[in-house]
Amino acid sequence: MGKKVQKKELADILGVTEKTLTTWQKNGMPIEIVGGRGQRNTYDTEDVIEWLVTQRMMKAGVGQGKEVSNAYDLEIETARLKHWQATEKEISVREEAKQLIRRPDIEFKLGQIITSAKSGLMNLAPRLSQRLGLTKEQKAIVEDEVKSALVSMGGDHVIDE
Repeated sequence: MGKKVQKKELADILGVTEKTLTTWQKNGMPIEIVGGRGQRNTYDTEDVIEWLVTQRMMKAGVGQGKEVSNAYDLEIETARLKHWQATEKEISVREEAKQLIRRPDIEFKLGQIITSAKSGLMNLAPRLSQRLGLTKEQKAIVEDEVKSALVSMGGDHVIDE
């Protein structure tokens, strides 16, 4: 059971206007005591806040009734947070122990390896030509074969990089 308040105080607590509360009342916001003519309504803050949370969760597509209440269960959310924190800690420990490498680091290293391999293959024809005394035609054949191999491994962009 929450604090019993009138409309003005409820509006202040929730940070909305009294007009907004009137709209909410028309949409089912609970009223603790309906005031008669010349009397003010009384609201239970706990009931109103629970209703408001349920409305917002339903609007967000979480569900209805008990499903909404369960989705907002503090214990569940606390457990999720603790699980996330533990996972982050485990990742950090594994990184420090060199048991885990982040994706950007792997991509950078693989990029270096690929560039080095490509460079070595592209220089194969000139090296073979010099060492074996290849003719221009033979050198051109080796270059074409190397380019063909590179294209089959990674597309045209592999040659142009």
